[in-house]
Amino acid sequence: MKVRFWGVRGSIPTPPTGTIIREKLTRALRLATPGDISSDEAIERYIDSLPHSVKGTYGGNTTCLEVRTEDGEILIIDCGTGIKNLGAELMKTEFGKGTGIGTILMTHTHWDHVQGIPFFVPFYIKGNRFNIYSPFKDIKARVEYQQVFSHFPVNLDYMFATKEFFILEKEAAFYHNNIKIINKRMHHPGGAFGYRIEENGKAFVFTSDCEFNIDEIDRIESYKEFFWGADVCVFDTQYTFEEAIDKVDWGHSSASIAIDIALKFNVKKLILFHHEPDYSDEKLELVLSNAKTYMSMNAKHRGSLEIDIAREGAILNI
Repeated sequence: MKVRFWGVRGSIPTPPTGTIIREKLTRALRLATPGDISSDEAIERYIDSLPHSVKGTYGGNTTCLEVRTEDGEILIIDCGTGIKNLGAELMKTEFGKGTGIGTILMTHTHWDHVQGIPFFVPFYIKGNRFNIYSPFKDIKARVEYQQVFSHFPVNLDYMFATKEFFILEKEAAFYHNNIKIINKRMHHPGGAFGYRIEENGKAFVFTSDCEFNIDEIDRIESYKEFFWGADVCVFDTQYTFEEAIDKVDWGHSSASIAIDIALKFNVKKLILFHHEPDYSDEKLELVLSNAKTYMSMNAKHRGSLEIDIAREGAILNI
């Protein structure tokens, strides 16, 4: 499997402002020496050496991931604003010719997970086919309602690709060609589901929009099958530990909770995800640093879990 991140923010898109770009340029220039800008090659080396928070951004689009199977099939997880750029990339392939086939797994229908649908160009191309899966029985009605004329000027029926909706049995597995997909209910206002995708002995787990409060921790063993032994787990860590305490029932978790669960269920790699929209790139680097510090304090499990943070454009080979 190959996983690519197209949208990593939670709640609302956060495009960089001119002020933010100016601050990044100022920091980069302050760190530079005359030798760092003495040639084009030196400039490239210098930029590569900078922290990601200075030379780039973790991304401002809302949730969307692309999963490619070993057979080349495409699975899309959620349709936040990140799906617009994914659509532009897909238009360079068979989807631009009206011969593309894709699968969409929807976790839930809060705005930040569906707001990119009207701008997903492959949906407008006749001949393309998308199979849309969700455990919510009214998933088709939810998506259609987003595009009634009072909300958006283009009705879903005017997006000429074939779109079939399939209702999944809750907390059950289904097989899609050579892969196994399991959905799991997550504690989140309005309801949400995570997905576990298995292929050729490898497992990828996606659990955006989940809150593991005291009640969920008491039921943590019920999550064992879902998380156990995952090669990669993308986990909602929108809040710091302190914020999570103050925002009970807001539906999100912290890195410390994610680490505890990953360690308990033998996860190999944890990716922090669904970034708080008010967090700067520097703050996100601090979140990652603090998570690694928290991990290092656990002597029993030190070094047994790899931790990273999601950024747009990043690709994982599983």
